Amino acid sequence: MNRILVIANNESDLLSLMRDNGLDITVIPSESATRPVASDYDALCILGGTESSALILSSPLHDLFDGMREAKKPVFCEFVGSFGPTRSRGSESTARQRMVYRSSGICAEGVSDGDLLDGQSNECLKLLPTGDSSRPILSYLEDVCAHTHTDISEDEHKAGKWALWRYDESLLVSSIRLANFHRARFAPSEKWRALIGAIVEFLAGERVELSFPAPIVTHDKNATRECAVQRGIEWIKRSGLLKDGGRLGINEGYSNGISAKNGEHKLRVNVRADCNGEIGGALLFDEMINGNTSSGEIARELFDFNFRWMQVKDGEHRGMMRWCELAWCDCYQDDVARAILPLLLVRHINGDTPYLDEICEALDYLLLATCEDGIRPPCTVKSEKAPDEGVNKAAGSYPPCAHFNAYYHACLLLAYRATGKKEYLDYGVKGLETIMNAYPNTRRETSESEEMARLILPLAVLYGVTKNEEHLEWLSRVADDLESHRHPSGGYREWDTGYTAACSRNHKGECALLAENGDPVADLLYTNNWLPLGFAYAYMVTGEERFLERWESVSDFLATAQMRSDIPHLDGAWARAFDLERRENYGMPHDAGWGPYCIESGWTIGEILMGLMFMNVAKSTRNDNNT
Repeated sequence: MNRILVIANNESDLLSLMRDNGLDITVIPSESATRPVASDYDALCILGGTESSALILSSPLHDLFDGMREAKKPVFCEFVGSFGPTRSRGSESTARQRMVYRSSGICAEGVSDGDLLDGQSNECLKLLPTGDSSRPILSYLEDVCAHTHTDISEDEHKAGKWALWRYDESLLVSSIRLANFHRARFAPSEKWRALIGAIVEFLAGERVELSFPAPIVTHDKNATRECAVQRGIEWIKRSGLLKDGGRLGINEGYSNGISAKNGEHKLRVNVRADCNGEIGGALLFDEMINGNTSSGEIARELFDFNFRWMQVKDGEHRGMMRWCELAWCDCYQDDVARAILPLLLVRHINGDTPYLDEICEALDYLLLATCEDGIRPPCTVKSEKAPDEGVNKAAGSYPPCAHFNAYYHACLLLAYRATGKKEYLDYGVKGLETIMNAYPNTRRETSESEEMARLILPLAVLYGVTKNEEHLEWLSRVADDLESHRHPSGGYREWDTGYTAACSRNHKGECALLAENGDPVADLLYTNNWLPLGFAYAYMVTGEERFLERWESVSDFLATAQMRSDIPHLDGAWARAFDLERRENYGMPHDAGWGPYCIESGWTIGEILMGLMFMNVAKSTRNDNNT
């Protein structure tokens, strides 16, 4: 086995891997590398990926590099700004691009030409020249619309930005940060392990059986729903998102971006009314259903915050609930609905509706800008104008879309049950009728499967209020259409017939996880997260066993998709993208803000937890009705 000299200023995953697997390595910081000569070692590994910027070789290191090259000994340069005739012309972010593998530069067992490997929030050095005999191993390509594999030509590989390449037989170059591949959660993990193994074997000069550390994140196939609820509630309390115990709200979550330098997962610092309400709902259910009073105390702080600070108290915009602190004058009705929905659901637990006056003020404000067909514009902005000024009251003035309206209609109907106010009933019914008259060709935001998932709860509420058989037929139709996308794991695949959704295959802004219909990718931010609550409510109002079975199936899936990790802010949470067959967090990373590893406190965690607990209420209600 080769004697390997490693130049590194910091510990890293790649360095630990070589050390822990017994390779013959000597580690020297870059500024101390003044004495080694090429004849002392058989291979050279320079790791710069943990530095704040590309590592610049000192004069002695340049001399060592040249000596190793003249002797044709293996050299691996990772995130090094200059070596030999090659120097960097800066770097650029690669966070929303895909790396495509080609075996002509190095053969990684189990990785095929065209496989896609994602390096999270990486950056790529602009290294020129590449050398006459250079061959790309990983190339960054723009707008790759595929889940795990794409077929491209050798010329297309060469035309991309080279992330990993073979300069010649004795020099391997990584122009991206590769050293901390493990803690940065490069995906898919199996492919990356094979590629890292091939790099280590290049340096060692022989085949090495490597033992890799356990993944940062795992998923337990045997996890139970009850355990998932407990771990999810614990996550809320120690996630670092609650501000002053909830008295100042809760931060939105953790961003998609994971630093390839050190694995840092950045906080999404933004307080949103919907996240406050959804997390508040999960904690309130935990108190009322499971008896955890400490959860209820935090929940009441979150709801108090919403109605004190996020709701306008006077003037012509009285009742308006602000979207978030980052957009103080914006009002999205679906987000308002999810901020107040948990409080309306409490009525099914103890017959009460907390904060009912404030809820009605919020809904009355939303009604001002609701068209005659029950559809509201996706967002209104508080200005000097009256809230309903400029809104076309004619039917069909805005595209019917469950994503922006259906939960608003559900809240109107639930508020009608609490108050008897007929206007709530009229607009709740009209709105859902308008959407269903257009279904399945509604205006989609992320996918067709998302639209279906967003309709289950509202249609169940509609039937529960009206007991109209046509409304039950709508619920059945949407639920049965959604079933065609259920994976054997119990999760629901993304699907978008005709790819007409606004975010389908969009690489410039917000983007769906879906590349091709049939991909085994589940969305836990926009689709699967709504289903436990929707199916539980549908079972409560219909008593049909199929809704109970579907709740059990998707809830069991979500329990097994919950993250397990030694990192506190990951353990007990769910991330947006889940590959249903690889069983890891992996999907197209093109979304500008809500990519595969995004953790949304309200939309994902709060909604899933409420849905996992609400079946207790549904079963109790069914039993009461049958006695």
